[in-house]
Amino acid sequence: MRTELFFALFLWVSGCRSEPLFDRIGNGYYYIGNEKTAGHYFDWFIARQDCWRRTSTLVSVETREELRSLEQYIVSRGFPDGSTFATSGHSFNSAIPFSWEGVDEPLTFTNWLPGTRQEEVRSYLSLELANSSLYMRPAFGHDDYYICEYKLSIGVLWLSLEPKTRGIIVVVMFILSFWILWLIYKWKVPNFSGQHAADKVKLMSLSV
Repeated sequence: MRTELFFALFLWVSGCRSEPLFDRIGNGYYYIGNEKTAGHYFDWFIARQDCWRRTSTLVSVETREELRSLEQYIVSRGFPDGSTFATSGHSFNSAIPFSWEGVDEPLTFTNWLPGTRQEEVRSYLSLELANSSLYMRPAFGHDDYYICEYKLSIGVLWLSLEPKTRGIIVVVMFILSFWILWLIYKWKVPNFSGQHAADKVKLMSLSV
């Protein structure tokens, strides 16, 4: 019951905050932001925060088909060659060269920009449009654009909330939990007392 109530509350908050910004691209929903939509000059962390605010994560390109779908969309929108797009990929928290933070998985395929050198340097992973094709390349966290990928999950919904809202929800859930425990206690104590009295009467009748 508490889990269902908690999930319903999150869905309600998410619905109140939803924005019709995501476009259907292939099998997913994506949003491309830039410095203007982020509010000011952005780096990777600001881009990630803006995606969270939109109930999404920085994109994790898990298949070649997903990369091609994004490529076709980006080209059709008229983005110029040389444009770079921030993703959730980086090499800071894993032994392998790169992994997708958005799904906590390693890269399952690569499509590196021709001439890219794989150096033992911790860096981010960006997408770059070159000759109307989309390639992967290491980056330093400063790109022209960033791509948000819509994902409905409790974790993403939680990250999309303002810190003050999170605090309110925690307090409300604590109060609800305490109230439910109190109701359970009030229900069990009378039942236990009643059963104790019934057992006493039964024992007295048997001893007569």
